[in-house]
Amino acid sequence: MKTILLLAGALSFTALAGCDLFDDSPCGPNQTYDLYLLGSSIVDSTTGVYYSYMDGSNRVFQWSNLVENVCTDEHVKMDCRVALLDETTTGVSARARASWLFLFEENITMSKSGSDLKGNGTVGLKQAFDKDAAWFVPTLEVFFPTKGSYGADTAFLKQNVISVEMMAKYRKF
Repeated sequence: MKTILLLAGALSFTALAGCDLFDDSPCGPNQTYDLYLLGSSIVDSTTGVYYSYMDGSNRVFQWSNLVENVCTDEHVKMDCRVALLDETTTGVSARARASWLFLFEENITMSKSGSDLKGNGTVGLKQAFDKDAAWFVPTLEVFFPTKGSYGADTAFLKQNVISVEMMAKYRKF
């Protein structure tokens, strides 16, 4: 009988621990900033997260947003992905970064894996914000040699990029 009670107690403890009831973080609840755009929504300028510009002979399509009220006691974890049409798609590159306080930036290396360009990294905000509520701007960019005009570049992007995704996991202040 004691074995059954001990086993039941251990299972109860495991279940409670899995529910984050023993979270001793000084931060608030877990939060996720998730940008997932598919198809024509990739270049939807009404969202406020999309921007396009020229960088030399490259057209750059950029997605970014301001994330506020972030706890500095834990690092922000970022994952970025650009899904290409297929494994044979060439000439399309991607880069990602997080910036904060207008002076700091952490670049995230993106590399090709099958038909995806993927990257991940962590960002520490404590040095810049100390114990105050922090903010950061996650940014994902897709770029390629221009096809001659914004319209042609947009058509090329829509034809060769299936989706863009940027996820930042952090704790609320």
